[in-house]
Amino acid sequence: MAEAAAGGTLNRALSNVRGDFSLIASEEGTYSITLSFNPFRFKKHVMRIIFRMRKAVENSIWPLTPGICGGTCAAVAIRVLTAPQDSWWRSGSLAHLLWQWDNLFPWEKNLPTNVRVAWLSLLAGSIGLCGISFVQRTMLRMLLNYQGWMWLEHGQKPSILQKLWFVIVKVLSGGKPSLYNFQACLPTLPVAPLKSTCNKYLLSVKPLLSDDEYKTMEGHCKKFLANEGWKLQLFLQIRTLYTSSWLWDWWEKYVYLRGRAPIMVNSNYYIMDPLHTIICTNQAARAASLINESFKFKSLVDWETLDPVRLQKTIPWCMKQYERIFDTTRLPGKECDQIVHSEEVQKYVAVCRRGVWYQLYMSTRVGGEGGKMRPLKLHEIEQQIEYIIADADKNPAKDNECLAALTGWNRTRWAEAREEFFWEGVNKKSLRMIEKASFVMILEHRTPADKQAMAKTLIHGDGKTVWFDKSFNFFVFPDGKAGLNAEHSYADALTVAHMWEWVMTGERKESFEDKAREKNNHVVGYTEAMKNPPKVRISLPKRVVFELQDEAKKIIAEAYQANLTVLNDLDLDVLEFSDYGKGFMKKARISPDAYAQMVMQLSYYRDAGKFALTYEASVTRLFCMGRTETVRSLSVESRNFVETMLDPKATTKQKVDAMRAGEKKHTQLYKQAMTGGGVDRHLFGLYVASVGLGYDSEFLKSALKMPWTLSTSQTPQKQTNRWNPDKEDAIYVSPGGGFGPVADDGYGVSYMFPNDKEIFFHVSSKKSTGVTDTQRFIKNIKQSLADVKKVFEAHIADVEAEKAKKGK
Repeated sequence: MAEAAAGGTLNRALSNVRGDFSLIASEEGTYSITLSFNPFRFKKHVMRIIFRMRKAVENSIWPLTPGICGGTCAAVAIRVLTAPQDSWWRSGSLAHLLWQWDNLFPWEKNLPTNVRVAWLSLLAGSIGLCGISFVQRTMLRMLLNYQGWMWLEHGQKPSILQKLWFVIVKVLSGGKPSLYNFQACLPTLPVAPLKSTCNKYLLSVKPLLSDDEYKTMEGHCKKFLANEGWKLQLFLQIRTLYTSSWLWDWWEKYVYLRGRAPIMVNSNYYIMDPLHTIICTNQAARAASLINESFKFKSLVDWETLDPVRLQKTIPWCMKQYERIFDTTRLPGKECDQIVHSEEVQKYVAVCRRGVWYQLYMSTRVGGEGGKMRPLKLHEIEQQIEYIIADADKNPAKDNECLAALTGWNRTRWAEAREEFFWEGVNKKSLRMIEKASFVMILEHRTPADKQAMAKTLIHGDGKTVWFDKSFNFFVFPDGKAGLNAEHSYADALTVAHMWEWVMTGERKESFEDKAREKNNHVVGYTEAMKNPPKVRISLPKRVVFELQDEAKKIIAEAYQANLTVLNDLDLDVLEFSDYGKGFMKKARISPDAYAQMVMQLSYYRDAGKFALTYEASVTRLFCMGRTETVRSLSVESRNFVETMLDPKATTKQKVDAMRAGEKKHTQLYKQAMTGGGVDRHLFGLYVASVGLGYDSEFLKSALKMPWTLSTSQTPQKQTNRWNPDKEDAIYVSPGGGFGPVADDGYGVSYMFPNDKEIFFHVSSKKSTGVTDTQRFIKNIKQSLADVKKVFEAHIADVEAEKAKKGK
């Protein structure tokens, strides 16, 4: 049996290379190897290599293009060939230098003189253009190291030098960049000064600790700085010299992949459909539309033609995370998982209905055997979905046959089950089909009763049909509503939300026959195809088969029961607060994000009677391979705001002043996090280095073990220019999404400002702790929002009255 397992491991390794190898091991320890050759796959592989080489060249010479380079080199060669012998072009100092180069290529001596001249001219032109491109990209990289523009106050005009900086960056950025053009120009994530990070950390925990606890922590910090701290800092600084990001792989491995807890609820997150309208009430049509638009977006990513994200249409963000949105899965390991991205461009979707899996190809062959492949038309996808729904409803899977339950289980247990039951034969092949799919489509047979039920379904499903390891799972419900569940390790929510927004804005404009909302319509071309059926026969989706023995079914049932325990413990709800939105906050001249964070500090204190270490996610994509940084929202200033708000003797002015001080501090912390001056990623890197180098740091262990009792994140509403959520498209606004609590006795809160008039909050907690209550926290949020508004309304009225008094 050991030999057979070893054969399976080697077989998997060889299959990952090209998939054309087969290694079979017998119980007796003998092996047989089969090597096959598929011309079609080989051609695709070669074309993909050529494409990558071409894009590598384009990215390396950008902002120049191959056309400009080729045209310029040809023009130089023609000019040299047609120039008189005694001209600068033929006999100048540069020409003499080129003839010296000619000696390096002895094979040229037998070529005609004009050919040698043309060759040297092309060589000189190429080297010159590469030099210009290198200087241009180096200058852009140096300019992008400047982040002073981030520190402009709201409404403050940039200085002349800052305006000049913007102009130069825009000029050096070229015309229309492709997806990854800016990657080589982005600065690397800096290692913040060690003393500065330690001081910021101490300041952030001061509102939480007693005087004695603070003195103890301060002592640990001083000891750390005096002993191992500088050595660990030096290690990180050296690491920046030979990596694109000193943090990227550590963060991915130690924060996500080495975690053994179930990723269902604990790591994966969800995004919801619009609440106030239904784009289409036909489940099959909606699913077809989402699949079709997703493959359009996938094509933009695969061919690197998606416009890179640029702040203020000028400053580029890192787009590295987009590489793995599609064709990606997380594979379980006994100690550490791994992210596997298929190098071959996949053109099929794994579809699940009632626990039954199907392979839905996005192309079909025209003209019989040997004919050309063409993409499926939109109405053909809808017909394929209709077949899946009908087929699965006739013969649904039993609970102990729902393999997806394993992906929501403990990671080590899932890895052991995968190795034992799915390492060979039809099980291996079927499992591989799901894992290599572009993404997963879940066709739900139950309609959620309300937004709370929908949110809970999207974050954990029924515990047995969501493939939590895939990069993302689309959900489509019988009423046409939709949403998605995304795995977190390969990319952050901002990236997936961009894809979701692009897909949604495209489908409602291009996909359906009847553009009116809430119509039980079909996709474009469906009605005509039903009246005049095409002669081309489309292959039906393949039902995926697993051969599950009793022991395997027992393990699946055990995983399902464990998942039920987790999902039943989750207390999740969505608050749609429509009394006011960011419009009022702007009128009060307060940053909406800071306003929401101050409200949550007040709400949590009312809920728990104490303050909590608070996590707010920020992005560091101004840097190459940047992901996130933590904004420590609890500060001395925010604590003072809460205490002032709850002080019955405090005046309106004192409360407003406390709010403005808290907002100013929060905005400062957020900007520091975005520009590489945050605390937590630096401490994390120092801790990883300390473990690797064998240092036992009391300070780092104490700093990192403090739980994030209140974990928060703001979801952006608009990342594309394909719609206007503030005006004509307001009805299509999505409430965003949410995630589970980070600490067992804490809350997870995601919030969104969809427009000027309302706010969405997604609040989660665990029922089993006995100290948290989602409905109670939501009630406190509503109360805090009302109280803060009342304070500012009174303040605004006082200011206006004072102005009127002075006017008289």
